[in-house]
Amino acid sequence: MVTTGVAMPALHRAFVDEARRDGGTAALHACACFAEQLLADAAAAHRAAGADPEGAPTAGRLAQAADRLRALCTELARDMAAGPAAPSGDAEQRIAAVEEALGLATATTDALWRSAAARTDESTAVLLRHAADWKTPECYGYDLADPELCFGQATEHLTARSPHGPVLVVGIRTGGSYLAPFWQAAAEDTGCSAGPWHSVRPVRGAAGITLPASELAALPRELPPGTTVVLVDDQPDTGATAIAVRDRLVRRLPGVRDIVLAAPGRLYDLSGPAVRPRSERPVVRTEGRLWQLADAGDAAALVARARAAGVPLAAGAAYRAEPFRGPFVAEYGTAGGTAPTAASGGPRRIDPRNRPFTLVAGAGAGAGAGAGAAAGTDAEDEAEAEAYHFRFIGTGPHGRQCHRALQALGDLLPPGHLFADGYLVTRHENGLRPLREALPALTGPERRRVLREVAESWAALRRVGELGRPGDHAVYDPRARLDGALRRMRDRMGRPLPVDGAWTARHLPERVPLGGVDGVLFRTPLPYGHGYWHWQLAGAGHGGDGAGGDGGPALRGPSLRRFGLDWIWGGGGCLESEIASFVVENRLDAANRDLLREAVAAATGDTRAFDAGLRLAGEALYWNVKTWLRRCPVLTGATADRVHTELAAQARYVAGLD
Repeated sequence: MVTTGVAMPALHRAFVDEARRDGGTAALHACACFAEQLLADAAAAHRAAGADPEGAPTAGRLAQAADRLRALCTELARDMAAGPAAPSGDAEQRIAAVEEALGLATATTDALWRSAAARTDESTAVLLRHAADWKTPECYGYDLADPELCFGQATEHLTARSPHGPVLVVGIRTGGSYLAPFWQAAAEDTGCSAGPWHSVRPVRGAAGITLPASELAALPRELPPGTTVVLVDDQPDTGATAIAVRDRLVRRLPGVRDIVLAAPGRLYDLSGPAVRPRSERPVVRTEGRLWQLADAGDAAALVARARAAGVPLAAGAAYRAEPFRGPFVAEYGTAGGTAPTAASGGPRRIDPRNRPFTLVAGAGAGAGAGAGAAAGTDAEDEAEAEAYHFRFIGTGPHGRQCHRALQALGDLLPPGHLFADGYLVTRHENGLRPLREALPALTGPERRRVLREVAESWAALRRVGELGRPGDHAVYDPRARLDGALRRMRDRMGRPLPVDGAWTARHLPERVPLGGVDGVLFRTPLPYGHGYWHWQLAGAGHGGDGAGGDGGPALRGPSLRRFGLDWIWGGGGCLESEIASFVVENRLDAANRDLLREAVAAATGDTRAFDAGLRLAGEALYWNVKTWLRRCPVLTGATADRVHTELAAQARYVAGLD
C-alpha cells in the first residue's frame, strides 16, 4: 500500500471502519464505490487546475489509482451479485486499496484548496466541492433497489440485444459510481466490453448542465466501430442530466452507434429530445422489509417485522400504523408524509423517505400527537399511549454509519433509539417543548447548562462529521444564494416579499469561508433540520439544578433534544452556519446570546466562530426559503400568508442584531 501521509476526514474514516467491521461483500462494495466517486472528483479537479499543485499526487498517479479502484469495484459487484450477504474474500487487502484511494483523494483536495485555481476557476471549485461531500446514492437512500440485481438486468439486456457490438460503460456520479460496476461485470462476462468503465460528473452552472473539459479528457480517444455507450445512473427525474451528458459524449466519442441510459430495473432510450423508457424489470427482493410493508399498508406484518428487527414493542399490545405528520405540515398545511399506499404487481422500488410512519399502541394517540416527539412538537397529552416513530435514514452501510454518527452525538435523541431496516426508530417522548418557548422560563443555571449542551453538540458534530479542511481559501457567496432563492419564491407566490436585494446587501456578506473561520467543513443536517421545532427540551423542571423550588427533593433538569439530525439528507457546512440558524430560529435575546457565545468559546477555544455566525445570521433565511420551495409546491392563500409572516419576523430579528 502506498501512503500519502494525509489523514482522511473523520467521516470517511468512519465509513471505512464500518466496512471493516461488517466484512461483507455488499458493505465493501459500497465503500469502494464511495471512494471511486471521491477519487474521480479529486482527479477531475486536479486536471481542471491545469498543473500539479504543491503537495498533490501527480495526475498520472491519480489516473492509475482510479483504474485500480474501478477494477476492484467491478470484482466486488460480481461477488455481490453472486452472494450479497457473503463475507468478502481478501477483505483486508481490498479495504487497504480503498484506504489508499481515499488517502490520495484527500491529499489532492487538501492541496487544491490552497491553489489559485480553487479561487479563480469555478470548474475546479465545483469539482472540489463534490470531492469534499458525502453523497448517498438513491438505491441506498431512497428510490430503493437491491443494487446487486442490476447485474441480472445488465446480463439480460446485453445478451438479448442485436447486433452484439462492443459496449462502453460510463457511470454518472454519484449513483453511477455504485451501479456502473454491475454493468461492467456483465459486459465482461458476456464478452462485449469495450474497455474499462469510467465515471463522469455533470455540473450545473450559468450555461446549464455541462461536463467539465477535465472529465471529457479522461474518456477514451478511440472506440471500436459500432460501440454502444451505456450511461448508468439513479432513476432520472426530468432526464435533463442524461440528455446533457449524451450530447457531450456524442461529440467526444468516435465510433459510437447508440447511447442508452440504464437505471436500476429500467432502460431508457436517449435517441430523442427526452428520455423514454424501453424496458422494466423488478430489482427488489421479496423479503418483506419495513419499507415494503409500510408501503403496502399491512399493519400486522409491519408490527411483526418491527419486533423481529429489535423494536421493543410492548408484548401483547395491539399497534396500528399512522402516517407521520411533523410540525412543518402543521405549520404550513402542505402535503407531508402520506398514508401508506397498497403495493401491486409484486416487489417494486419505493421512496420511504417521504413515508415516515408511527406505530401507536391502543387508541390513545392520534396521528398529530403521535408524530410530535419525533419531529419536535409539544405533546398534547401526558397520558398518551406508547408510540414509536420510524424515520428512514438509509439502508446498508450508509444507514448504519449514519446511525453510528448519531450515537456519537450523545443524548440529543430520545433514549433507546435504534436502527432497523434503514429506519431510525425513536420512542415517543411526552412533554417536549420547543426550546424557543421554554428557554425564557428556565432559571439562569438551567439556561447556561442547556446552551452549553448546544455548543458541545456542535463541537461533536464537527468532530464526528468532518469532511475536510479547505482552510480559509475556499469561499462561497451566501448573499447570491439567498437572492436566487428569493427570486424563485417571489415567482411562485406572485407577490412582493418582506426581504429584497437591498436587505440582503445590508445583512449578508458576499464571501465567507466554506469551512468557517477554522476551515473545517463537516456534514450538517441544516438543509433539512433548521426549523426551531428541531430543538426541544424534555423533562424541564422549575427548581433549576439544585433543590426543588419549595425546598423539597431536587427536580430533574431539562434534557436537550435535537431532531432531524440524520445527516444522510444534509450537506456540507461550517460551525458559523449552525450558530446563525440556531440564533435566528430560537430568537435568542442579548443575555442568551452572551451565554451562547461563552459556551461556544468553551467548546471551541475562541469566540471567532460565534462572532462570525452572528455576521452570517441572514443565512438562516436561506434554509427556510429553500425548504418552502421544496415542500410547498403551491404557495397561495393561508400558506403564503404564514410564509410571509415568518420571513418578515426572521428579517426583523436579523436586522436587530446590527
